[in-house]
Amino acid sequence: MNPWHKRANEFIREANELLPLVSPQPIKKFFQKEAERLFDRLVVVVGSPGSGKTTLARLLDIHTLAAARDFKSNSDVRDLLASLAKAAVLQDLQPAVLAHRLPTGGQLRSIWNLPYDERLRHRLLRSMVQAKTVLGWLRSLEDVGVDLDGVRIVTTSHAEAAREAVDADDVSKFRERARATERAIFKLTSALVPPPGADLGEYLFDAAYEPFAVIESIIVSPAWRGVELRLRPMLILDDAHELHPSQLADVDLWLRDREVKVARWVLTRADSLNLDDYRRVLRDEERAAPGTKPGRDRIRILLQDTGNRERREFKAIAEDVARRYLQPLASLHRRGSLNLKNLLDRVQPASIAATDLRVVLDENAKLAERNNLSREQVAAMEAAYPDDIAPDVKAGLTHILLHRELRRTPQQSLFGGLTEEEPSTQDLPKIQRAIATGAELQLLHRFDRPFYFGFDRIVDAANENIEQFVTLASVLVDQLETQAIRGRALALDARQQHKAVREHAQRLVDEWDFPYAPQVRRLVDFIGERCLDLTLRENAPLSDGANAFGVHSAEFNLLDGRDELSRVLHYALAYQALVLVEPYNCKGRTWALFELGGVPIVAKGLTLSRGGFAEGNLSQLRTALEEKA
Repeated sequence: MNPWHKRANEFIREANELLPLVSPQPIKKFFQKEAERLFDRLVVVVGSPGSGKTTLARLLDIHTLAAARDFKSNSDVRDLLASLAKAAVLQDLQPAVLAHRLPTGGQLRSIWNLPYDERLRHRLLRSMVQAKTVLGWLRSLEDVGVDLDGVRIVTTSHAEAAREAVDADDVSKFRERARATERAIFKLTSALVPPPGADLGEYLFDAAYEPFAVIESIIVSPAWRGVELRLRPMLILDDAHELHPSQLADVDLWLRDREVKVARWVLTRADSLNLDDYRRVLRDEERAAPGTKPGRDRIRILLQDTGNRERREFKAIAEDVARRYLQPLASLHRRGSLNLKNLLDRVQPASIAATDLRVVLDENAKLAERNNLSREQVAAMEAAYPDDIAPDVKAGLTHILLHRELRRTPQQSLFGGLTEEEPSTQDLPKIQRAIATGAELQLLHRFDRPFYFGFDRIVDAANENIEQFVTLASVLVDQLETQAIRGRALALDARQQHKAVREHAQRLVDEWDFPYAPQVRRLVDFIGERCLDLTLRENAPLSDGANAFGVHSAEFNLLDGRDELSRVLHYALAYQALVLVEPYNCKGRTWALFELGGVPIVAKGLTLSRGGFAEGNLSQLRTALEEKA
């Protein structure tokens, strides 16, 4: 298995293979809030594909937790186990939770299609979820070698009648009661012609099932591991976006109830939220349903880029993940090359051709003449540049600054009253790195100078999404693996990296197949064109250019959720074609920025820095959708 080509944790069956592949940093970040709050109320984990939802669920599986003690001396896994212990998921390297991950497609979704009253369909879904979860708990215990005769179900006090209703005193009867419930509802959903509502008596008798309201813990006798374990039962409802929206709303309301004693997480993609709710999650706000209180009854956690990411922190995560994912590749492992950062950074930037450099230098000489600047004055200006820029970038930077000088009034001249005989850098400001980056981007589009190379730029394009990082880097790993197999040096020059990554990014954009993908591509093309125009202006007004489209927040607040633009933006944000940065204060106004995702940025050849945007309005976005339809 090559983890660079597959979502590794979904194809690994053995826990002892999964644990070494999981980086502890994102897990530590997820559990950095008070751990108890993540297990005593509803937790809704929202993220785009590849953001880590399934990894979280796999880690909490008892098969994984039961393997933890086998890795207590493994340096690669020790930090991960420490994070799980701090979150009370492990206790003395023993499992402390009994989680069942329940996918929501198939049978659960099909309940919505039954020809019954909506309230009855919701009751059937709740019972099916509880029956499948109970069966999943017991099956998982058996799979790790637990004798169910040594298992005891602990219920809340003053719940004698409810305990009797679910047969919690006898584990075999407890399981059979869950099976009867699942069987009764399955007969309804699988019937060619479901029975009429008047004939549902026998079905509804078995379907009246509420174990979540009474179960507190599950105790496993010392016969399994020498110590008695008290496990916290847990439901992980995965891919909840596959439910009908009405089902999802009811499940959300049900699981918020504090009378539900089991731990419960709902994992969903961002497209399960409407645009208004998505914006609230970004702002860490909640809109309470009647009878509930935000934060007290439910916690929402966003696992994707929110526009405020800490790139330095994510780079450490990406470097760790890359090291772990390189280990299974025998050809690289034998060469001792498990540091992708070193492999990609071991390169000198490619320069533009000498003839192209001559063109830029000649243009600069003419611009200096138009500005009445001597060679000494230009040299004084260039002395303020960053020390490590290449000669062609230096020429490109001079080109930008000379164009800026043309636009200044005499009183604002960069050189003030300097004369040819008195060049000085004493009062010249140090040129910012962003302008040099802008020069690189202009050279990219004018002379095809490589820009997207090196580990850091691959990471910056990943939108703090591990799968996106792995996907972008996979083409480079493939080339390095080929070099290793052929016995060649493990090195890719700047041009090789840049070409492979840009072509791959364009393929990824072309292959988008989520809802409204064609319309999202039109928006991306429009925003990319506006940003490219600003980036390539000769005076580089935004230094390294733009990668976002900004509208006033007041206008964005008036967007109707039924508008087609609202739906297109909804899916663009959910699948990280765009990233919403809101609120963003600039020029005395508050803006909402639709920043291109990392993959479109690479495909369009724009800056990876944040903040530069093209000003506009929603009408322009609507027009872009209509004109290119």
